[in-house]
Amino acid sequence: MKLNDNKYRLIYMEFINNQKARCKSIILCVCILSLTDATSFDDMDTLYKTLTSGHNKYLRPEVDLSSSTVISIDFYIINLQEVNEVDGTVSITGYFDIQWTDNNMSWTPADHGNAEYIVLPEDVIWKPPLINSNSAQEMTMFGMDDLSLYVRYNGQVTWLPGQNLKFSCSFDITYFPFDTQKCTLIIITWGHDSQDIIFNSLNSTLQTSLYSTNSEWDLSKTSVTVSTTGTPMANFTFYFKRRSLFLTITLILPCVFLVLLNIGVFLLPTDSGERIGFAVTLLLAVVLYLTIAQELLPATALPRLSAICIFLMIDFMMSGLIVGSVIVSSRFYFKSEDEPIPNWMKKIVTFQLCCRAKNRVHDGQSTGTGRHEEKGEVLFRNEKVNDSHGNEKEITWQDVSKTFDYISLIFYMMMFIGTNLMFIIDVVQGTS
Repeated sequence: MKLNDNKYRLIYMEFINNQKARCKSIILCVCILSLTDATSFDDMDTLYKTLTSGHNKYLRPEVDLSSSTVISIDFYIINLQEVNEVDGTVSITGYFDIQWTDNNMSWTPADHGNAEYIVLPEDVIWKPPLINSNSAQEMTMFGMDDLSLYVRYNGQVTWLPGQNLKFSCSFDITYFPFDTQKCTLIIITWGHDSQDIIFNSLNSTLQTSLYSTNSEWDLSKTSVTVSTTGTPMANFTFYFKRRSLFLTITLILPCVFLVLLNIGVFLLPTDSGERIGFAVTLLLAVVLYLTIAQELLPATALPRLSAICIFLMIDFMMSGLIVGSVIVSSRFYFKSEDEPIPNWMKKIVTFQLCCRAKNRVHDGQSTGTGRHEEKGEVLFRNEKVNDSHGNEKEITWQDVSKTFDYISLIFYMMMFIGTNLMFIIDVVQGTS
């Protein structure tokens, strides 16, 4: 039994040794193949010297310079820094994906250690001179000193210049803060026309895979167009839609409630002596919000004055008229009883009181209708009113003041409703 165990042990050990030898052989083959396909430093150094020596980087990379160099250009937007309506500028961060074929940068991989690409500094070979033609800051050529270019063996060059771009934009603030702004970034080649360089874009929209959401603006749509006539031009168009909830809550709704409160001043008793102070305070609050809106908007009326400016100006004028009406009402209320009341005022007061009396009749029991209507007609003819005890008395200046308050309340309420409806309809029609 012991002999058989030793025999099996020897067979097992021999099997294990064979497996180890086989694994070593496989690893050795893989290493030999890897070393065979790898590109050495000397190969890359030789390739670099071959490509850059005697190369004129100031000439377009065409064998026949009468042919145009086709440049493919795309833009990757990373974030939106600022949209400044007052200055008329947009600031963004992103990078361009620019590709072209350089016939002087091609080689056979087998002659250089199977190297299929090389990374070169951007200042050793030709690259297109690109600028932002509608820049809002100093105009400079694209590129940085430490930037590199990716070159493949077939001569295809890839350039990825990153930029902080600030460009001008014509804003339409007609429907602020429910507006959508269309801004275009214009890229042109400096010193070349369409006979030398032709722009091409493989995508009809910007690349937004790296875009970080902005808290104030929503990037709703983008587009890319190129011009092949005259100066080569690539237009990258952004559609920024404002997130309006914040400004609606902090700007529009407070103005609406302020004017509504200002109209309510006619419900306060004149004897309280606080009506004029209350109305003036609300007027100053409306002026404050008007100033805030002016700081947010550019000083322009093109293509038309902003709807929010019209809305706030109407609110301001309405608040001013309310202050004036309160002053007039107080003037009536505290007039001397010795001063006669004009007949046309008496007729207006009597008519208003008759209308209110008829409304009370319709709301009351039907049995007393005829008596009240007859009493109302007598009031209108005799220009007298009933006091709290039902006794007739002459119309006083206090009655004139109360009637004036009643008419003013109805007038300004109708004006308030009409102004808000006009603003809402204008914005809905303009943004739909």
